[in-house]
Amino acid sequence: MIYKKLLSRFYPLALFTSLSIATLIALTTSVCLAVTEIPALSVIKKDTVWQGDLLLKGDVRVEPGATLIIMPGSKISFAKIAEFGNEKLSKDKNDHFPRAELVIRGRLIAQGLPEKPIVFTSAEHNPSVADWGAVNFIGSRNNVMEFCELSYGHTSVHCHSAQVVISHCTFHHNGVAIGQKNVKTLKIKSSVPMLYNTITENGGGILFGGGTSPVIFHNEISNNKFFGIYAKKSGKASIRYNNITRNGKGIILYAVKDIIIRENNISDNLDYNISLLEGQTESINAEYNWWGTTTPKAISGMIRDRHRDQELGTLYFDNAASGPVQGAGLI
Repeated sequence: MIYKKLLSRFYPLALFTSLSIATLIALTTSVCLAVTEIPALSVIKKDTVWQGDLLLKGDVRVEPGATLIIMPGSKISFAKIAEFGNEKLSKDKNDHFPRAELVIRGRLIAQGLPEKPIVFTSAEHNPSVADWGAVNFIGSRNNVMEFCELSYGHTSVHCHSAQVVISHCTFHHNGVAIGQKNVKTLKIKSSVPMLYNTITENGGGILFGGGTSPVIFHNEISNNKFFGIYAKKSGKASIRYNNITRNGKGIILYAVKDIIIRENNISDNLDYNISLLEGQTESINAEYNWWGTTTPKAISGMIRDRHRDQELGTLYFDNAASGPVQGAGLI
């Protein structure tokens, strides 16, 4: 129910989960079946469906006005290309990543099924982190990624002033799972609800900044090397009902003001459960969370704030939960 309410809040005219696969196909003008290779520098200018195993040999871009639909059970593999080499459509380092990307300036509907997820991964026999760049949304609206699995990307999903619902997806072995920022030259503001995802064993989990205000609800965010969530210069983000455990740092805050952090299980992170960086002078409320303990001294010992550096704000953890928050994480 929360999921449907959130979708209707962000996309009241387009509840994509209500569209049948047959309807989606009927809306398109070309269908790719059994295509195994997509050439580098390909540009999609009309509505297109991808199905089956596809190998992207370099950058592929969906143009404004075009919709790319990826069918359940499809596998999208990215060739490992030279950084900013000839297989790149753009070498702008501000909005693009060094290796192959699927760039969405139009619209992407990637809706898998629980038993048939859509896979985005490296084509390498022995894959490594950052073998490919990103599914990179730039100034794009009304996108959906649901029941997808993403691995071995640089930042496997990145949103530059884009609107994307990301739900029931699994992210592992990426540099960063999900990133987003607003771009001054684009009129669209990022709107990226992240719901019911599993984000584990990446370098970093969720990174957002540039005035973005994501909704981060009901995710499992664990075992990420450097951080679970990193908020920097963000807008009014809402982080609720997540399990944020066993990361390098649970949550990192830098130069944020209006942020909601409540009803999460934030515990057992290796360095700090929440860490305020230099420049985080505003105090932050983080009430009603479970910290793995009810002892104030123990809770404070896993928080970096004014108690460790007088130039930082204070992290208030009043009204801490007396036990794990019920209903947090995947339900």
